[in-house]
Amino acid sequence: MKLANPDYRKSFIFWQLLGITDLVMAVSLGVVARFINPHGIATSAMTVLPMSLIPTFAVPLFMILHFICIAQARQWQEQQYPRVAEPLQSSGL
Repeated sequence: MKLANPDYRKSFIFWQLLGITDLVMAVSLGVVARFINPHGIATSAMTVLPMSLIPTFAVPLFMILHFICIAQARQWQEQQYPRVAEPLQSSGL
C-alpha cells in the first residue's frame, strides 16, 4: 500500500485527518438530526444497547486509533536507497 510508505507520510496523515473529520461529522449530524427534521427518522435507537455502543465505544476507539496512526507517522524516517550502479558499502569483515 502506497500510504504505508514513509515517502507518502503527508498523504497518510491527510487520510487519517479525513477519517477523523468523518467521525466528527457523523456524530455531529446524528446529534442535530432531530433538530433538523423533528418528524424524520427517530434516533432513539442509538440510546439503547447494542446501538448505543457505536457513539459511546466505537467512535472514541477509532478516534484514538487515528491519533495513534498520526503520531507514529510523524516519527517515520525517510528511507535512503542507494543509486543504481552505486557500490554497496562492505561491512569490513
